[in-house]
Amino acid sequence: MAGAAGCMLCKCSARRNLYAFSELFSETRKIRNGFRYVRNANMVPLIPSGKGISKRRSAMAKRARVSSMDAREKSRSLTLKSCKQKRVPVFVMMPLDSVGVDTLGTPRIRKMKALSVSLKALKLAGVHGIAVEVWWGIVERTSPLGYDWSVYEELFNLICEAGLKLHIALCFHSNVHLSSPQKGLVSLPLWIQKIGSVDRDIYYRDQNGFSSEDCLSLGVDELPLFCGRTALQCYEDFVVNFLGKFDSLIGHVIEEISIGLGPDGELRYPAHPYADGRWRFPGIGEFQCYDKYMMEDLRSAACREGKPQWGEKGPLDAGCYNSFPSGVPFFEGMVQW
Repeated sequence: MAGAAGCMLCKCSARRNLYAFSELFSETRKIRNGFRYVRNANMVPLIPSGKGISKRRSAMAKRARVSSMDAREKSRSLTLKSCKQKRVPVFVMMPLDSVGVDTLGTPRIRKMKALSVSLKALKLAGVHGIAVEVWWGIVERTSPLGYDWSVYEELFNLICEAGLKLHIALCFHSNVHLSSPQKGLVSLPLWIQKIGSVDRDIYYRDQNGFSSEDCLSLGVDELPLFCGRTALQCYEDFVVNFLGKFDSLIGHVIEEISIGLGPDGELRYPAHPYADGRWRFPGIGEFQCYDKYMMEDLRSAACREGKPQWGEKGPLDAGCYNSFPSGVPFFEGMVQW
């Protein structure tokens, strides 16, 4: 096979060349996304002009190009139409300091006028709704079972009047230990803090005795330490009261409810306390299982396994907050605990 005048020369018969030409286009027809289309292909003559090439071949190539262009345009228009019909609802997070407690201890919405204008602007921009954090430390602030939803009633009404929907996050943690100082940070309820000032083991504690006061330890989930209630009962009562208070909005205005347990609202251990400088990225952190209630759980589990010595203390070879896994025996499989 040799090239001449920009064409391909073939010693095969004209009949065979015509067959190859037809095969070239038949193989380019594929099915993609339910639409038939023809791949874009270069038109390369298989035999020189004037030697068996018919007008039929030229017409076939022309029709193939037109078919390919039409299919691409049709596919593009259908894709654009599909995108318009399948919108993704956008929710904007409410600023952290929008709701807080004033100097008199009263929950209030900050910068009400600015917030109202912003909500209307978001609606005009096509935003579907607002994500709002509802804080345990605001609603049940002063006394157990003393729920005050007034500030959130006002906020939800403001959002409804703007024509926006709601995503709710029920927050059972504190954010006062964020790395960057901000106004309007929310602590745990005052009555919980009062209990914690007497019994600091309701919080997570590391091996050096430092505690994290942003949330309650898993060790108190089933213990009636909170005015006769367990931690889980406190959470449950709060959620049930919320559902009763805002029942008329659920499914209509409130489209989603999530529950945040643990530091920063995540169900995890506070193993990376960045606020006080104990931990810096990318350290592995430390175990937070040294409050007396979690250690009692460890001792009970060790006794059930017939290994009471396992319950005396945590691992000694697990490194510290800023260690790397590669240098820590506990994470390299050489465990001595």
